[in-house]
Amino acid sequence: MEQEKWINSVMDSTDGITQITPDNLLFSKIENKIKEQNVVSNKWIWIAAASFAILFSLNFKIIFSGPNKSNTDTEMLVASIYNSNQLY
Repeated sequence: MEQEKWINSVMDSTDGITQITPDNLLFSKIENKIKEQNVVSNKWIWIAAASFAILFSLNFKIIFSGPNKSNTDTEMLVASIYNSNQLY
């Protein structure tokens, strides 16, 4: 019973709390600080867009350039070891 009263008193302790609103001058100062810090120059946006375009075109070229049919000596050695070393 005593435990329930304590729980209820803790739960009811936030009933009288009201939200605080800053005055207009302080609020405008805060908004201006936020706007100043979140500015990204157009130069960096264009650099990022150009980088993505270059990466996309290189990936597109690599994917659709066709498979390379020549096998190197290392690839042939790996293939021969792989085929003879199968575990059952």
